[in-house]
This record gives sequence, C-alpha cells and structure tokens, in this order.
Amino acid sequence: MEFESLAQLLAYRAANDRERIFLSSPEQQLDVTYGAFYQTAREFAQYLADQGLQPKARVALLLENGLNWVVAFWGVLLAGGVVVPLNPKYKPAETAGLLTQAAVRLIVADEAGAQALPPGLGGAGAGHYLADSCSVEALLVVPLLPPQPAPAAAIAAPKAEDEALVLFTSGSTGIPKGVVLTHGNLLAEAGFIRQGHRLTAQDIVLCILPFFHINGLVITQITPVLSGGRAVVPRKFSARQFWQWVTRYQITWFSGVPTILSILLSKTTTTTTADTPSTSLRFARSASSSLPVAILTEFEKRFKVPVIEAYGLSEAGSQVATNPLPPAVRKAGSVGLPAGNALRVVDEHGRPVPAGVAGEVVLQGANVTRGYLNNPVANRESFKDGWFYTGDLGYFDEDGYLFLTGRRKELINRAGEKISPREVDEVLYQLAGIEVAAAVGVPDKLFGEEIVAFVQLRPGAELSTDTVVAHCKQCLADFKVPKNIVCINDFPKGPNGKIQRRKLVELYQQLTAATEV
Repeated sequence: MEFESLAQLLAYRAANDRERIFLSSPEQQLDVTYGAFYQTAREFAQYLADQGLQPKARVALLLENGLNWVVAFWGVLLAGGVVVPLNPKYKPAETAGLLTQAAVRLIVADEAGAQALPPGLGGAGAGHYLADSCSVEALLVVPLLPPQPAPAAAIAAPKAEDEALVLFTSGSTGIPKGVVLTHGNLLAEAGFIRQGHRLTAQDIVLCILPFFHINGLVITQITPVLSGGRAVVPRKFSARQFWQWVTRYQITWFSGVPTILSILLSKTTTTTTADTPSTSLRFARSASSSLPVAILTEFEKRFKVPVIEAYGLSEAGSQVATNPLPPAVRKAGSVGLPAGNALRVVDEHGRPVPAGVAGEVVLQGANVTRGYLNNPVANRESFKDGWFYTGDLGYFDEDGYLFLTGRRKELINRAGEKISPREVDEVLYQLAGIEVAAAVGVPDKLFGEEIVAFVQLRPGAELSTDTVVAHCKQCLADFKVPKNIVCINDFPKGPNGKIQRRKLVELYQQLTAATEV
C-alpha cells in the first residue's frame, strides 16, 4: 500500500494491527500496542494544537530516548507539524542558535532536555503534559508564540511533498546545516531499508542509537512502523544490559556504529553467558562511520552474528547502500550495493569513473532532500545536475560493491601525497589491544600536514607507542606511518557515535601548545 504521509502510515497500523505490540520499554517494563499508541499520539497532537501549533509549523524535540520521544515525534506529525530533533546535551547557546535557524514555534522537552533551553524559556507560559499510557515523566511544552488554538477539524493531513523533519548535521566547518526531509522522502527511505534488510512484522529491533540522529530515528523507529514490526526502546545504550535485552525480548536485529560494536567486544568477557551465540539475532547492522574490518571479523567470530555494514547520510534520510543478508555475498570493508538509490563515483569534473578508480560518491533517489534549510551556498556546492554530491570518497569494485576510502575534506595531504585516514585506522585496529583509533592530519611546517594517530586501549590492555609504530611500519609505506601516537581515555564523538576528527586535530594543537610553553 502506498502512503501519502507518515501520519497516514501510523493510522493504517492502528487500524490493521491494533493489538500487535509496537513499543516496549525495558525500564518501565511496559508494552504498548499500535492501537494504544495511536490513541496516545493523537491525544498529544490535539494538545499541541490547543497550544497554538499550526500545520507545517516546526517543533523542536529536546528529549532523551524512550517512549516519550516516540509519542512526541508522532504526535507532532499527527498534528501536521514538522519535527526538529535536537540533542538534549546541547548547551543553551547552541540550542538558541538552532531554534532561531529553524524558526521553531514550539518546544517539547523532558527534564534532561530542559537543561539545554535558553534562559527565560520553560517558565511562564510553559505547560506540562503526561502521556498516561506511555510516560513516567511529564513533557514540558514551551510555545514560542502566543497560543492560537486550532480546533481538531482544522488539523490538515500532511501530503508527501510536505516537510516532516528538519535535522541538523555538522559540516566540515562545524556550522550545523539543516537537512529538510519530506514525508515522501522518509517513506521512500523506510521502504528501501525494509527491502534491503528483508524486514517483516515478525522482526524486533533494539533501539540503541539516539533518536535525534537520522540512523536511530529512520532506521529503528520509522521503518518498523512500515514493516509492522516491534521496537524495544531503552533510555540509552548499555553494554552491561545489551545481551540481557536481546535475550529477554528475542531481538532479531539492531543498528549500531563501529564504536558500539567495539565496546561490546571490550565489555563482554569470555566467561559471560553473553558469548553464547544468540538464537534470535538475524543480523547486526553497522553504519554512520566506516567499520574497521578487524572489528567486523572479531564480532562475527565471537558472537556468531552476521554484521551488515551499510552506508547512509542525513541528506538521504539515512541508508543508500548496504551489504546483503546471508547467504548473499557480504564483503568486509565494503558498504555494499546501492539500496533504492542511483549511485555513481565521479571525478573532479563530475564524470563517472570505471570500477576500481576512486572518486566522489554522488547519488539520486526519492529519499534525497531537496536542499538545506536557508543555505544557498551549501546547496550550490552539493547539488549539481540532479545529483547530490556527498563529499565521501570511494570506488566500486567489479561486482558493484561500494568501498569508501574517506571524506574529501579529511584526506591528509603530506607533501603532496594524499592519504586516507581510514587506511591508517584499519592498520591500527589490527592490534588487539586497541578499542578505538583514528588518524588525522595536523599542520606541519615541513610537509604541510603530518599524520598523528589517537588510540584508546581496551580495559586492561597494555601497548607501548613503540609497538604501535613498529606495527604501522610493517604494514604501511613510510610516508603513511604516524609521526606520533597519542593515547587518550575518551574520543570526541558526534551524537551518532562518529569520531570527530576535526576535534582531534584541535586537541593535538592544544597538547603541543601546552608542551611548547
């Protein structure tokens, strides 16, 4: 069945799968059916309308994961509004800038998210809403304009071309760009994900990524509604409880990032029952950043679960390529085959290059945004001749599998030699004692840029910098060997768990400046 909007999709599920469980909360020990959830979301939608929310107006969500997040998201859509997810860990100044940029008309926050509100918000004029069947905590609702209540009959049903989501993503400059996605974009993307992972109503997903990021939101919250499946929604990821949740709910799949897979390998010892192969998991999905082959191999060997590496972007609603499920061929180091999108690898003139030749990845598809919010410069840079230029570098092999080699703006230029950070990362991850690793290019007076590698060791591991450098010299040409190895206890990561290399460069500059004083 074709749907005109996400609101129509949820209404269909409520009518046709009323008694099927849609959501489960481990902390609340609560299961919510599609029918009960739809009623709860509709009640919240009417409350929002009573607070002055007009159709097509934007609503910021500042919430931790959990049932409240899901109620708020679908409630805004049912009210005809546009969701603007924000990280509840933002500082008030960061939040203020994004609220202004998106012309937000109303804010929905929980206790954690309220700490991110700019001064003066959340006091007079704010309301509190308790979703009786789903909540243990009241939602704070903050109108940013005087209330103009709209009767239920005035709530217009959204159409495919209407905005549904404005999601902020940091560019290479660190200035957030607003990605505008329509109901049609998100429905198309959910269909591509369902097809790529062969999802059915019998599947149960464990949601461990934040919903304010495209991976957690579209892959693990919207797509299960399209397939009629079930979502288990803890408040946050927990390595200690992960395998307990898998067993308790008979989880069939989850979507993670490489750092989460690495943490699960570090936190799960050979003496725990978690090493017993899961009988319910069909696959583990990894995306948002490149998955080192060493982590993929170790995870599959340890837990006997196939790891499906995929590739996605906020600008495309998430997934654009994925490795197929067994028994089809999966290729370690590859993000797989195009999934619903047309993908090309092109040279600097926009011309397609042959298999095996690297270039920039460009794409087309019904899931791709029409453009960034109020950002004509970024739109001119990214959209050319009907194609979206991703900024990602890679190549296709002879079988049509896509291999990513890095970001265009992250390539290290050492004396004219272009070096992919991922190539160095892969070598570092071959050392069993390393839990997280990332190579970056830092300014250098002689070579222009020099390579520095940051590493975080697994608990209890001991590894000297000399050992790391010696391993790199065995595996890499001399000009690719890191000049310095820096051990740190925690990596700067974005909300999706992706390592922020730009901040590592800043950290290195701070460390060297302190040394020179």
